[in-house]
Amino acid sequence: MDQPSPLMVVLQDASEHEFANQLATAMGYGYADVIIGQPIDAAHAIQARASSPTYILLDIDAMQPAEVLHQLDAVAQHCDAGTRVVVIGAVNDIGLYRDMKARGVIEYFTRPVEIPSLRSALMTQNPDAVSSLARPVVRRDECSVITFMSAASGDGSSTVALNTAYALAHEFGQRTVVIDMDYQFGMIARNLDQSSQFGIKDIFEYPDRVVDSALIEKMLVTHQQEPNLRIISAPIELRVLPNIKPETIRNLISTLKSQFKFIIIDLPHIWSPWVAAALGESSHSIMVAQLWLRSVTHSSRLLKSWREIGLDTNKSVSVVINRSGAKFKEAITEKDYERVCGVEIKFALANDTKAIVTAENQGKTVTEIGNSPLASEFHELARYLICLRDGTPYTPAAPSAKPGLSSIFQRKG
Repeated sequence: MDQPSPLMVVLQDASEHEFANQLATAMGYGYADVIIGQPIDAAHAIQARASSPTYILLDIDAMQPAEVLHQLDAVAQHCDAGTRVVVIGAVNDIGLYRDMKARGVIEYFTRPVEIPSLRSALMTQNPDAVSSLARPVVRRDECSVITFMSAASGDGSSTVALNTAYALAHEFGQRTVVIDMDYQFGMIARNLDQSSQFGIKDIFEYPDRVVDSALIEKMLVTHQQEPNLRIISAPIELRVLPNIKPETIRNLISTLKSQFKFIIIDLPHIWSPWVAAALGESSHSIMVAQLWLRSVTHSSRLLKSWREIGLDTNKSVSVVINRSGAKFKEAITEKDYERVCGVEIKFALANDTKAIVTAENQGKTVTEIGNSPLASEFHELARYLICLRDGTPYTPAAPSAKPGLSSIFQRKG
């Protein structure tokens, strides 16, 4: 821990150290700087740093109101403009709450409080939770950020992400960008016979570079046949994965929001603070799995981690079964998957390996090579994401006419 964490947590009880680490993970950081003591101890610690933390959580437990406010003033003297402070305690005192808000505290929670609530208060700027030092709120609700991740390596999240993005752009006219964040093995651009000397490496390898519209324009590659679809590619060469800061991911997403209606992020099959940060910034997350033992095992583990960082797996996560109908030696049923993972399977995509291979060999998407049940299923998945963004009910299309095909249309709405 050579570098101080952007998150400082001040606790009065050392036994809650793990709680601080769970909050750090939920916010996309590897650890929190934990201080056992009172707010005044945080003031002394901040004074010794080169700069103040970006986020501070203070546990005041049962301190007297007058002492709390005095110590908050001491903390404020050493904080940079924009530092976001949240306080938790045991006393429900409206007078204390108002006094703390007047001093720029984002929010005050009485115990017990859940990690998702703390994360939201610390990181989400909105009219009900903005300190006097915070930057003006910029609302970009019209952009939806969708993350895709394979439950197990090879489950096909890249294929599903790309083809869904193409449907959004081509069939629904949505200005869409696909970010291939599989830095070492990403194939999205190459599967379209497109390449660029720029891409995700321009921020992964230079984390201190300012992410602005000029840099974004250099990174973007336009799909050859669909101008609404842009791609940020992974490197062509195999490279050592750099130390990626969660702020880098957040800055990239924030900059892209002003240019696109949909940001589609294909995440690698790893678990790290920056992957957690991407999930935390998403409007909705898609887990791509297959009905075999390894996939359900990893699905269960990943979903548990997603819940720990504050994702509501019943509302903000959808499971898509890829290659539905494939015959596996260790096959399981949809009911087994749902029982073990505690989530409902939302969609099941046809096992049309021929269409996938043909599309990749031609450098195209499944839709571009012709009408097929699988192409229709990607269309439906895209329509579902539009309904989620717009807050409108999603009604599944009529069942596929092809008999015996396990398809997206057989799932519940």
